[in-house]
Amino acid sequence: MKLAYDMVTCQSCGVKVTVGRYCSNCGTQLIFSSEKKEVEVNICVNCGALTPNDEYCSVCGFHTEQEVFF
Repeated sequence: MKLAYDMVTCQSCGVKVTVGRYCSNCGTQLIFSSEKKEVEVNICVNCGALTPNDEYCSVCGFHTEQEVFF
């Protein structure tokens, strides 16, 4: 049986491993940032996702400064 797991990159060995408390490659305890901050959000004109108002959409990678011709 195969299951789908979220993946993270270990900060110690740099290998992409499944989410958990410890790295399954080197055994180092994984550190997750629980830092939250308020950010201005925008709706992406390409995919319609609600994403942070940055230079690129965090969902589809669309450049927000690009002109869209419908």
